Amino acid sequence: MKETQLRKYVEHCSNKLQEIVDLQSAQAIKDFQAKTEDNYHRLDELKDRFKTNEQIIEEFRALKCEFGTKIHSLEQSVIYYEKLADELQEFLVESQVKKKLALKRQSQHTAK
Repeated sequence: MKETQLRKYVEHCSNKLQEIVDLQSAQAIKDFQAKTEDNYHRLDELKDRFKTNEQIIEEFRALKCEFGTKIHSLEQSVIYYEKLADELQEFLVESQVKKKLALKRQSQHTAK
């Protein structure tokens, strides 16, 4: 008889434990669902607040590429004009030297 009572008591304890586990599991699932729904609502609010239109992003990328091309072109122009300025400076120096030589020859020629 004691064995039967003991089995019933163990079964009763097992059932109570299962009820507690089921109740806590259900509560955890309910809390998880509520938090998930809150997160989805926040996500929707953020999507509305910070819209990222793919077309705008593509336009930005195109402008960035275009400006990169223009900057490269300007850099090439600057390099070209720097070289041209160096050549002009060299030409002016040579011209001044030639002018001085010509004036010196002329003054020597007139002095004779």
